[in-house]
Amino acid sequence: MAGECVPCEGPDLKNMGEEELWELINDNRHRISLGVRPCIVIPYLRQARVLTEMDEDEIVKLLSPLLFTGYMLDLLRTQGRNGAVALLESLMIHYPTLYTQVTGRKPSTEPSRFSGLIKYSELTEYLVRAVTGMQRELQEAHREASRMTARCASLESEIGQIMEQEEKSRSLQADNEHMRRHLCSLQREVTKLKDEKCDLYVRYTAAIEEKSAVNKRLHDLNLQVSDAHYSLDEAQAMIAQTLAEKDALRCQLMELQERVFSLRAKHSSTAQQQSSDVISHTNTYKRTRKYNTYSNNDVNTLPYVYVKGDGGQLGEPELQFLSRTSAPPFLMRSRPKAIRINGRVLSISFQGGALLSQLAVVGGNKTGVFVHQVTEGSASALRMVLEDSTLEEAMWALGQVTGLCHLSLRPRQDDYEALLQQLQSSEISSGDSFYVRVNMSLPAGPNGTLAVSCNDILHVTNTRPAGTEDSWHASQVHPCQLLDLQSGTLPNYYRSAGRVVAQNKQNAVRIVSTGRQGRNPLWVSVEDEKTKSTDSSDTSAPKSCVTLMPYTLVTPHYPPICRPILLLPTVLGRILDKKLAGWQGFQLCEPGKKYCGIHCVLPLGLDCVRRLHRAAIFPIIIFISQTARSARKLRSKLQRHGQSEEQLLACSKSEEPLLDKLPCLYHSVASDSWCDQTSLLTSLRTIIWEEQKKIVWVEPDLW
Repeated sequence: MAGECVPCEGPDLKNMGEEELWELINDNRHRISLGVRPCIVIPYLRQARVLTEMDEDEIVKLLSPLLFTGYMLDLLRTQGRNGAVALLESLMIHYPTLYTQVTGRKPSTEPSRFSGLIKYSELTEYLVRAVTGMQRELQEAHREASRMTARCASLESEIGQIMEQEEKSRSLQADNEHMRRHLCSLQREVTKLKDEKCDLYVRYTAAIEEKSAVNKRLHDLNLQVSDAHYSLDEAQAMIAQTLAEKDALRCQLMELQERVFSLRAKHSSTAQQQSSDVISHTNTYKRTRKYNTYSNNDVNTLPYVYVKGDGGQLGEPELQFLSRTSAPPFLMRSRPKAIRINGRVLSISFQGGALLSQLAVVGGNKTGVFVHQVTEGSASALRMVLEDSTLEEAMWALGQVTGLCHLSLRPRQDDYEALLQQLQSSEISSGDSFYVRVNMSLPAGPNGTLAVSCNDILHVTNTRPAGTEDSWHASQVHPCQLLDLQSGTLPNYYRSAGRVVAQNKQNAVRIVSTGRQGRNPLWVSVEDEKTKSTDSSDTSAPKSCVTLMPYTLVTPHYPPICRPILLLPTVLGRILDKKLAGWQGFQLCEPGKKYCGIHCVLPLGLDCVRRLHRAAIFPIIIFISQTARSARKLRSKLQRHGQSEEQLLACSKSEEPLLDKLPCLYHSVASDSWCDQTSLLTSLRTIIWEEQKKIVWVEPDLW
């Protein structure tokens, strides 16, 4: 062993016999087998002629290094004393330390120390080669040591960097822990704020209900006051009509007096006969002030329609039906009844074949319809109250007037001047402003005609744009805010109705049903008194009708909290409801429980939508379209819930036609847009997030 004490000088190998030498070698056989590589000592053993080339080949063929050396020792044992001496001499040259451990003698390259198995010259040459080789090995060892030193330095540097990173990591972990605790405290504060927000919503709802009750009481009082003023207005109209008739009689009397005077003049002077034989007297006047009008008509059964003008607003009786022979351009909007405003009333009389040739009007449903200029006319029996009318409606209504007409006007100069200023500055093109849902697809056309698709929302800003006929000017509406986008003209309601039937075959039309018998939900139908009395006696008339309407009026709503979720078709919705309820911020709706700040998942059907709307609750409606292929993707889920693919397809087929009857928009998920339940749920999360940001557009309840 390396740690053993070695005597300064062992016995001389030349004096030792064969057995002693091999006994010495065998005692250290294990040490020699581990420390000697045969390829190093074989050249010396070959030169000493104790191993042959065949022996070398046999040694090299062995696989294990230990076997190399052990087999080599066995071959040398067959060479007797020479084999042992040659082996020890090769150890003295190539493995001096091992030689000392085996023999107890110091190695030496003196020729006298060798046995003479190799000639002196050959020995010298071999020693030179051996020393040179050992020097090369030493140099290589030095180089390897240098490399290892550099590698150690590099590793030490890396270790230092790793330790620095570890220190930074510990610092980051400490910061992360601090931030996590801070986040937890913030989450607790957010939860507290949400609770406070819920309390505010509850208080806000209570305040809204209280305000609604106060407004209702105030509205009832205003209606009572309005009825009183309306009775007064009727009395004033009758007085004005009596005065007009009195003026007419006075004119007739003056004409008779003039004729008598003329006859007398004929008898007194022939020259005077050539003058005028009749002196006629006419009263003309021109009013340039602007007024809010209503008038009377006992001949036609025109509806009471509001005109909002300079003088303010007038009362609103119930809408009556018009003549069936007239075009029906009146919007029936979902709006509260207007309140009559006290103020002075100015009466004007007209006479003419068409009222529109004697006056001009401006404005619309948003600003009010104002009488812009008045020319000539006389009294009549037509009554019109044009409150909240569009410019198109007012122009059509006034265009129906023939014969005698009497107008009662209430000035509102400030509103009129504000409207004129907006028109002159091109801030607006008319006083119209209302929103509609498109129920048919219309392609783009010439002269800036707007292309629209079914279920688009449009902002109509002019019902009589200049340079067009039977057209509206409208803009597409941003889905998330009341912002007008691309604008253009499109056919008005009456002109569009003729296109609906032609496009119905292309599935580009939404069919709207109404429970109001014989009445168009958007435009007031036409009916005179005789037809009304006849139709009212017909008990076999249907209780509801299906009306093709190119546009329906909508109003925007902004739900203040997370909207509930309604998934359809119902069979699939009941399966997915529990999945959604497991998400953060979602919860399955339970009867009698209040929810605030979360999406409530509704396990309901389509029949609940209108009732929810009446309670000011506007759910996000998502319909997942189904085909036989998509139903197969859900087979295992359906079977787990006791349902089949056929039941899902039947449910989808029965519920899909009912979607167009909803008073609001819905989101449809294509059957090929998802591959399994996981991707479907991912799509639903994205859809809910997008729909929550949108404005909720709701039609008036047509039933």
